[in-house]
Amino acid sequence: MSKIAIAEGHEVARPLSVLVPLIKKDLNDAQVASVHASEPYYRAAGEKMIEAKSQMLKGEFGPWIKRNFNIGYQHAERYMTYARATAGTQNQRLRGFSEVMREEGGDPTYGKVVRKQEWHDPVKHLINKVDVETLNLRREDLRRADESRAQKELGLQLIEIGYKVLAKKLHPDKGGSREAMARLNAVRNRLRNVYA
Repeated sequence: MSKIAIAEGHEVARPLSVLVPLIKKDLNDAQVASVHASEPYYRAAGEKMIEAKSQMLKGEFGPWIKRNFNIGYQHAERYMTYARATAGTQNQRLRGFSEVMREEGGDPTYGKVVRKQEWHDPVKHLINKVDVETLNLRREDLRRADESRAQKELGLQLIEIGYKVLAKKLHPDKGGSREAMARLNAVRNRLRNVYA
């Protein structure tokens, strides 16, 4: 443990207020170093992929990449883009992989943290679209037929809001299953028939 020497010969540990920024800097430096340490390997792999691709007919490279390295064509294309962008920089520090992907790889958000949409954001969006004028349920202002129509519209919108929220969680592409989506669709259709 690193300690600070006191005049009387006693040693005391550095205060937490001093250690916190030092630890944060070490962790950040480690992350940056690990990212930069991998860049020469990404470049070398990309150079070899370019060489391999030049030996193949159109349409052969993607399956070859998948079969041999278990990565997709787009992933391989990133390595090749990085190799091309950093060619001729033997003795200088390579540009960062994420930086190259943002500038030359056609992905301006690559490597950046993008906030996922909260589950309630679509609900808020739908709620804001609800036409409050036509759904005003003040009975004294509406005739019986208008009241029935307003309730029907409100019921259908409520079904759609619930459906969209649940579909975002139950869809097979979002971690759900086909069975769950089929069940959700059946329930939505049954509920719609009530208001038909």
